[in-house]
Amino acid sequence: MIHRYLPGEESNLEELKELCETVGYKVVYEVEQERYPHPQYNIGAGKLEELKDAVRRLGIRKVIFENELKPVQEYNLAKELNLEVVDRTRLILEIFTLHASSLEARLQIRLAGLRYELPRAKERVRLAKRGEQPGFHGLGAYEANVYYEEISRRIQKIQERLGRIMERKRQELQRRKRQGVPTIALTGYTNSGKSTLFRRLTGYPAEVSSQLFTTLSTKRRLTRIGGKPCFVSDTVGFIKNVPALLISAFHSTLMEVAEADLILLLVDSSLPLPEIKTRLGVSLSTLRQIGVLNVPIVLVLNKMDLVPVDRREEIISAAGGLLPTVMISAKRGENLDALEKLIDATLRGFITFKARIPLSQITPTIFSQLHDNGRVDSVTYTEEFVEIKAAAPPQLAEKIRTIAWNGGSFLMGEN
Repeated sequence: MIHRYLPGEESNLEELKELCETVGYKVVYEVEQERYPHPQYNIGAGKLEELKDAVRRLGIRKVIFENELKPVQEYNLAKELNLEVVDRTRLILEIFTLHASSLEARLQIRLAGLRYELPRAKERVRLAKRGEQPGFHGLGAYEANVYYEEISRRIQKIQERLGRIMERKRQELQRRKRQGVPTIALTGYTNSGKSTLFRRLTGYPAEVSSQLFTTLSTKRRLTRIGGKPCFVSDTVGFIKNVPALLISAFHSTLMEVAEADLILLLVDSSLPLPEIKTRLGVSLSTLRQIGVLNVPIVLVLNKMDLVPVDRREEIISAAGGLLPTVMISAKRGENLDALEKLIDATLRGFITFKARIPLSQITPTIFSQLHDNGRVDSVTYTEEFVEIKAAAPPQLAEKIRTIAWNGGSFLMGEN
């Protein structure tokens, strides 16, 4: 593993090692260098010689860079080392390929992979025209040019298929909006416990793993929190230095987060405080990148069962900042009642009311809609009226208010 970082930056080899182990690679040698990028090799000439020696001594079969490599750098390194050289983006694509289960996820990964390959194919065309052998797949100028054009055609076809999927998702989203049932998106740093919390909130047996990027396809289930119906979505996790092409390729999946009514942002609270703040910053930055602007966010500091009691308030105070914050253990179910109360207080989209409706105006359909799409706190019958205390989406609340106007009453904000 190699990380060449700028003066003043910190090494990120620890996270790179997690990514490597997720794929199944055994790390046998690590290289760090603080310098500006070398135009030909990214690392300096001295570090390249050190790496050559390690490759010979240890029988290294693959070199993985934390840095994003330019096509020419990747080619030069492979030529000097006589083995495969990949960067962080390629490694993440390998992980995504392992965990992709849905058609949408597979298409998104294929699209990201082809976009990643396109500039490299262009470099192969350039090198082939100069008579060089690009990497380990020697192509003549004609073959390299055909390869480049084929990648471009594949990208266009996959974009068309993903466009149709995105349109169906937009229509589904509009139907849910019209229904008035809000959506809560679980998001945050990868391996922070999103899928475990998803299981707790919905009862759905989502896959839970300590590996990175277990969840690539959005899972959505209808549940009730504070007695109110809502959809809960489990989405893909974030990491440092997310490649822009991955954010672009996963646009249709990340749209679920940007269109949510509330975001639960999970961070592993058992980590050292500086790392908690770093991961929180990375997550907030990624949310801004995908277009989350006016969606309320609740910070969920997970894994409190691994945090000493005397440190919990310190972490909440230091990490919370301006966000509503709660510390929980999704694994053990600790403090979930506090989380549900915070969700209930923060979630937009419901109107609480007390309605007094003439019996002649009430229908079984109204009660059915209230029970399905809202929360009914009490129902009291008199000789001429039915009194209802409830919470409902705006459209349904307005419908009930219209009915109540015919000889009854309607007061908002009453519990």
